[in-house]
Amino acid sequence: DVWSDKMSFEGPNGGNPTNGNGQPLLGSNDTSRVQIIVTCITCLVAASILRWLHSRRHPSSSSSSSTVKINSGDNGCNDPNCIRCHSMSTTHIKKFQRNATLLRRLVKLEPEMFEGMREDVWRAVEEMEQLMTHGHITAKSKKQPKPTQSSTDGIPPSPQPGQDPTVFFLPNLAALPFHHVPCIKDCPCARLWTTIPPHKHSPPIILTGDMEALRTNYAVIKRELMSVMSSSEDLFTTFDSAVYNQVHNINSQQPEWSSIYLYHQGIQQSEMCNKYFPQTTNILETKCPHRMAGKCGLGSVYFSKLKNNTKVKEHCGPTNVRWRCHLPLFVPQSSKSYLFVGLAGVNEERISWKEGVPILFDDSFVHSAEHNTDNSTVGGERIVLIVDLWHPSLSDADRTAIGVLYPPGY
Repeated sequence: DVWSDKMSFEGPNGGNPTNGNGQPLLGSNDTSRVQIIVTCITCLVAASILRWLHSRRHPSSSSSSSTVKINSGDNGCNDPNCIRCHSMSTTHIKKFQRNATLLRRLVKLEPEMFEGMREDVWRAVEEMEQLMTHGHITAKSKKQPKPTQSSTDGIPPSPQPGQDPTVFFLPNLAALPFHHVPCIKDCPCARLWTTIPPHKHSPPIILTGDMEALRTNYAVIKRELMSVMSSSEDLFTTFDSAVYNQVHNINSQQPEWSSIYLYHQGIQQSEMCNKYFPQTTNILETKCPHRMAGKCGLGSVYFSKLKNNTKVKEHCGPTNVRWRCHLPLFVPQSSKSYLFVGLAGVNEERISWKEGVPILFDDSFVHSAEHNTDNSTVGGERIVLIVDLWHPSLSDADRTAIGVLYPPGY
């Protein structure tokens, strides 16, 4: 054709275009310039493609928002201070990095405080740092560690299907959605139900198990709440409507989930505790040795109220280093009210609330709740006291380390 008659790209000049007589169209200097320009353009295009691919895989690097959730599919609230829903915010990332550095220093300065601390804590810290810095965990860290001596025989260790905490995950902890009485043999939950013998160096005081203490003091806690509710002052605060909806759309009653916090993200709400709930607070502080609130920012204590026709959306708690207790205080008799914990079709269990009978479950598993009744007793509302407890397999050194990483008010 006309083009091949006038120019050839297969000449003897290493790809330099030639005319029909075989003479190069460009001089050697011109050829070098062209090659440099082509190389620069190729590098720029490649860099642009890599930047685009990185932004697709790790939105935190390119997004203008200062908040990126670990579990983007989770039903989170819009409160930027909520550690469960916004643990990847710029503020929380800086806090964790600072606290991880502090923990390393403390271990060197006060080694006796952390004697016996499980190695999995360090692995979890390293993975969090990688996630915060690079947006992913390296292949080396993804390898499953060998079960530690603290893992309980016969009880599946974490992680388990449906277990996806949004903030801090510690492997090799006993992991069951619910803990019934009696539970699986040798389950560490027994430490929360039964009498704890005194340490040989401790004062001669027998502490009852946390769950048993809450059960036996159910009437005291309920009576104190009733006194508060009978006053003209409404202390319940509504949660973000993004985390709950209706059980039945045909029901005209609007859903509502609200709370009264005694401890919020580890910090005691002093006025609420001292002025309105002194007896409940005393029970928590003197009879619940595994209480997490006040010692760690991953633990809270609050009264949780569901109005009729309310469903709390599926979500996972922030960590598997805690277990959650529900102490039911008001449950209308004719209600169809259930707590669902676990992955549907795999390990999900459904349980109903009964007044005065505490429920113990691992809220790092996906869970939800719904309340529906025609009974008008106490407005047809379901009210429970929620208490976060340390995972009973954790040693004092483990708890101290996690408390440094996530102190009250984190």
